[in-house]
Amino acid sequence: MTTNDWMDAALRASILCKEKSAAALAAPFAQASQRLIATLQANGQVLSCGNGGSSGDAQHLASELINRFETTRRALPAIALSTDSSVLTAIANDACYEQVFARQIEALGRPGDCLVAFSTSGNSANVLAAVLTAQQRGMWVLALTGKEGGQLASLLRPADIELRVPEQNTARIQEVHLVLIHALCNGVDASFADHAVVSTPYTGQVFRDAERLEAACAFRRPLVFTNGVFDVLHRGHVQYLAEARAEGACLVVGVNSDASVRRLGKGADRPINSEDDRMAVLAGLRAVDFVTLFDEDTPLQLIQHLQPDVLIKGGDWPTERIVGADWVQARGGRVLSIPFRHERSTTTLLQKIRESQP
Repeated sequence: MTTNDWMDAALRASILCKEKSAAALAAPFAQASQRLIATLQANGQVLSCGNGGSSGDAQHLASELINRFETTRRALPAIALSTDSSVLTAIANDACYEQVFARQIEALGRPGDCLVAFSTSGNSANVLAAVLTAQQRGMWVLALTGKEGGQLASLLRPADIELRVPEQNTARIQEVHLVLIHALCNGVDASFADHAVVSTPYTGQVFRDAERLEAACAFRRPLVFTNGVFDVLHRGHVQYLAEARAEGACLVVGVNSDASVRRLGKGADRPINSEDDRMAVLAGLRAVDFVTLFDEDTPLQLIQHLQPDVLIKGGDWPTERIVGADWVQARGGRVLSIPFRHERSTTTLLQKIRESQP
């Protein structure tokens, strides 16, 4: 073959691979783009890793996010985990090379962040370790792979996404990975451009629609759920919600509707604050990611819809009495009763206010 023959063969093979990938990856790419943008809008960060050529891809993605791709917009937080030689050699020397990415994720990864893991084979030991650590940290994983997906594919949870190039040749897989990087960055640029309509970050949003709520927290696992009336918010509530949030990557608070509160028999004048006001106040707390409403006497239907990984109530609820406990535990989730750090009661506070009136 002549020099031009090699070039022609490579280009034709690349074109064919890209055409197959366009059809195979359309649906998961749309999902990945949406989630990546949502993560950045919620002030999350992107960590990326890979080996060899995939290391270059990880750096390429981080550079485009921090600076820009083709459109001027604000800088976005992204870190390639393969660039700091001092950190890499320290971990490789003191622990092992398999941990060079995982150890950095322990230090830098936060619940709700995204790990973009590049591996054409899906079998790179240090990338697999990185994925497991990211999941333990409450991050979601976007895996760019090829071939059969390797061991990496089997590690992914429902909240994670795989963009697997339908190809066996490593060079062709890497060429499509580069296209995917650019396509993802196109979406980010469009969403964060100076003229773009600014989307409201997910954090602290009130969702009355269960489907929209499910979509908003789909990639933020472990998902923590708690519920209550929260009529007059006090210090005990704030502490309890902060501790609940620390148990996962996302805290959803279910609030009894006004009608539901009245059926609880807390008093003729309860709730003092309307459901809209109670939800708005909770949404303003840093510990709370999402707030929603339920009209039933218990939140069981909402729990079954959201499928939380952690179900929490305050210390006055033994775990065996928490609504939905059996259902969550049957799915492998945890049920916790958080002790009260500050003894406060809405009912007691209201009684004190009433007694102080002339």
